[in-house]
Amino acid sequence: MPGQQDLDPDRSMWHFIATQLRFHREQRRITEQQVADLIDRTRSVVSRYESGMIRLPLKIARIIDRDWDTNLLFTRLVGFASAAQDGDWLVGLSDWERRATRLRMWELVLIPGLLQTEGYARAVLASGLTGDLEERLQRRMDRQTAVFGRAEPPQVSALINWACLAHPIGDNGIMRQQVEHLIKLAELPHVSIRLVQPDANAHPGLSGAFELLTVDARDVAYTDDPDEGRLIISPPDVQRYALRYDRIGDLAVPRGPSRALLAEALENYS
Repeated sequence: MPGQQDLDPDRSMWHFIATQLRFHREQRRITEQQVADLIDRTRSVVSRYESGMIRLPLKIARIIDRDWDTNLLFTRLVGFASAAQDGDWLVGLSDWERRATRLRMWELVLIPGLLQTEGYARAVLASGLTGDLEERLQRRMDRQTAVFGRAEPPQVSALINWACLAHPIGDNGIMRQQVEHLIKLAELPHVSIRLVQPDANAHPGLSGAFELLTVDARDVAYTDDPDEGRLIISPPDVQRYALRYDRIGDLAVPRGPSRALLAEALENYS
């Protein structure tokens, strides 16, 4: 069972709430059972709040603030954490990718951002409605440098839906360069690219793209969104994405045949 030693309050607002709950309880010399009696829950539920296994509900935060006279501390913290991207204080996917030792990604519609050529990325980003194109393009290229430009790059595993290759982005020249780039990446010893073909039929990946990152020996997940992604750090939630990735992987073509399929796709854009 996870304990307070597994929490990282410097990076997660929810973890910070859990550590503060225990700190304030111990400062008042109150037992977990006394807190349980106050909020009409069991002692094990209080223990799970303090270990970060479950999140402190807003209505419970209000009861604690009122009884402990904390000037709405927990009410405000829970409100901030709920409004943030999963309560995490880091501002972007690139911060996690820069530190990751392993990256696993699933893409449903587009070539994954880390694997895009500049021409392909420009064509994708140009279709957006907001933001400076050149600035956004540079951020994407910087992400790739932070991952592939390291002396010891991470292990990268990409599962790519067949539609990403069949749907042209930009002109034939852009698509040809993109597929050539994927073929070169697939030859690297630390990169695995596998395709999911149409005969996979309905499968868990159809619900959307996501990325799994291993950072400091723990996994986090990142889901794509048209405007802004969402970082997920709760272990049970991350585990669900890991299971989904494995189930998609069970349907994917092996590495060797996937490289052959990439070569076939290249012919479509000659």
